[in-house]
Amino acid sequence: MGLSTIQYLKKELPDTKIIYGVPKWIYPLYRDVGTSADEIIPLSFKTMGDWLESRKVIKERNVDHVLELFQSGRTAKFFNLWRKLGGPKYVFHNHHEKEGNVHDQGVIKSNIQRDLDGAWTFYGSGDSPPNFLQISPYLKRRPENKGHFVLGVVATRQTKMWPLSYYAELTHLISEKFPDKKILIPLGPGDGEIEGQLRGNVSDNSEFLKVPLSELPKKLAGARQYIGNDTGLKHICVALNIPTYTLFGPEPPTEWHPYDPQKHPYYFREPLECRTREAHYCGLNTCQSMICLNELKPSNLLEKIN
Repeated sequence: MGLSTIQYLKKELPDTKIIYGVPKWIYPLYRDVGTSADEIIPLSFKTMGDWLESRKVIKERNVDHVLELFQSGRTAKFFNLWRKLGGPKYVFHNHHEKEGNVHDQGVIKSNIQRDLDGAWTFYGSGDSPPNFLQISPYLKRRPENKGHFVLGVVATRQTKMWPLSYYAELTHLISEKFPDKKILIPLGPGDGEIEGQLRGNVSDNSEFLKVPLSELPKKLAGARQYIGNDTGLKHICVALNIPTYTLFGPEPPTEWHPYDPQKHPYYFREPLECRTREAHYCGLNTCQSMICLNELKPSNLLEKIN
């Protein structure tokens, strides 16, 4: 999602070298794709050794300004300490703070818009920040295949997952309508249990995709549709210009679906008493009823996408 702000900054500051620092574990994702950044570097701040290595990497590039998107406590300590010791100027947008010098500080809005608000406040022009709907992130990658489907079956917690039995049924419905199209089901190293529940129940043209992050964009690029949970895989598909349909259960799409709903529609059931009235949010990791997602059947989902 941060790529949208990189694109905006590159347009505002065309003569400035823009380096995008990303977490080290996700750095391989950017190996074979194009972005608006002049350079992408891996950073980590978990240990003191990481601090010293990250400082070295940044210092070698003669960086004089640091804009942090979605500020965290660990990185705040690092950059504030370095700034006091003569390091680069450091600005940020901490959306948890209700007061500050960033436009609309503390207002609940899409995460891309929050990043754009921060970038515009410190480096932008015009009377107001750009609208997040006008700047969608992109990863430039030539597709090797076209027309396949991508199912996002994993999630960070069980309550964010549409039932696996529904996904299995959906593969058969898709196969009936598009018998010549492959259905990719990306899985990570820790998703063995999910694979076990799906294997033997999905259609014959379904394929479990288990590749390194560096290989993922080329496998996904050119897909006809992403269907799945609200996960990082969805955001990668958006950046690859793949139409998406996202299933939101416990969490509203306000912050974590900062995209045009015409191209990237979603399912979110309102109202539900089990969500808090203030934020419409449920923090449970497990749930017996799962009424936020269970009542959407595979046949109904396919109708919505059609």
